[in-house]
Amino acid sequence: MPGDPERLGGYWLAGRLGAGRHGVVYDAYDDEGRRFAVRVPRGPLPRVRPVTHPHLASVLEVRSGGTPAYVVSEFASGPSLREAISLHGPYAGEELVALATAVASALACLHAAGLAHGDLRPGKVLLTGDGPKVICPGVPGSIGGTRTYLAPEVVTGQPGGAAGDVFAWGALVLFAATGDDPFRGGSMGEVMHRLLSCDPDLTALPPRLRDRVARALSKDPSSRPPASALPLPTSARVPSLPGPPALGEVAEELYASLTAVERDRLRDLLVELAPGAPPAAAPSLDEPVLSRLLESGLLVRPSVAVPPARTDAGTLVAVTGDRLVPATAALFHAWPRLRGWLDRPREETRSWALACLPASRPRRLGLLSPALALVAAVALAVSVATVVKDARRTLEWLGDATSGVAPLLSVPAPEPPPSRR
Repeated sequence: MPGDPERLGGYWLAGRLGAGRHGVVYDAYDDEGRRFAVRVPRGPLPRVRPVTHPHLASVLEVRSGGTPAYVVSEFASGPSLREAISLHGPYAGEELVALATAVASALACLHAAGLAHGDLRPGKVLLTGDGPKVICPGVPGSIGGTRTYLAPEVVTGQPGGAAGDVFAWGALVLFAATGDDPFRGGSMGEVMHRLLSCDPDLTALPPRLRDRVARALSKDPSSRPPASALPLPTSARVPSLPGPPALGEVAEELYASLTAVERDRLRDLLVELAPGAPPAAAPSLDEPVLSRLLESGLLVRPSVAVPPARTDAGTLVAVTGDRLVPATAALFHAWPRLRGWLDRPREETRSWALACLPASRPRRLGLLSPALALVAAVALAVSVATVVKDARRTLEWLGDATSGVAPLLSVPAPEPPPSRR
């Protein structure tokens, strides 16, 4: 989106994974192409620190020294619980028990570390190949944001904490079983009334989950069980679902579908459009490779602002520009094949490689820094002086030796023949 940063620290941002009143989460890659989730909170940095659990997206780095502050977590690849239910319907039986147990165990790990999630809801649980993972802990919920997953005490202005997470867990499990948000209402007043006064119908839950969810949804925080008492033994697994593909996967899938000639053209197009490359004529939009790049979203045509003008469709403030640019600088790091081209640049791609490679990558001798070039020049001068001095000594020695042996090697000149007179 306009205004989004291109890079935060050592992480290149490829696009938004989500956004809300508490901040923005980006799909991000480091220089080696590893994928992460980078969250930029709105307001104070959330109270988080690295915590490891199989069903918790691990927090890897908390950067508070710069602007903006951000939190780096492992990338959990999978759809959210809300997206999964919209595609495949509610959960039931042991699959529901397994889902509830996984989320409860993640909360118990957070609470044992002295942390609370603060914003647990279906959008914060992802269904990955390693099982459900809870993401983005540490952001306090708000009435306008999480709505029906807030604990009653939070609605009345009290802190939520671990007991608030347990209430949200009960509401989330009920949503997973029915596909409907509990305590939903047509207005904020109705939502608050249901949260404070109404008990939802729990008959859709398996019998051994029903009592736990009922106690978790108690209006009194002191009556709720701790998160460590919520998991149930089960051998079932929650089926994984595919998540958003990595940027490199999108590019490689496109590359694999091209012919050999089109692959060469693909590289040429990227070289021509790369930052730092010499200006080139705009490629024809009729080119199949270019059309495929635009369709895949790897290339975009940025809009250009124009003076506002009234039209039949409304006020025109921008038009599609003529330039073609990569959709994100993260492409140069997220696509292994493209990184390989950058690591072994041909002569015509040198300027492109210089513009795209991180500063820490090795560069060629001709691209040395001024300080290093000065050191190299001094060393070369000393070496030349030494060679000249040694050569002069060698010539002097050879001259002395030659003068000593010259008499031994001389041959007397022959006498002229006698003259005849």
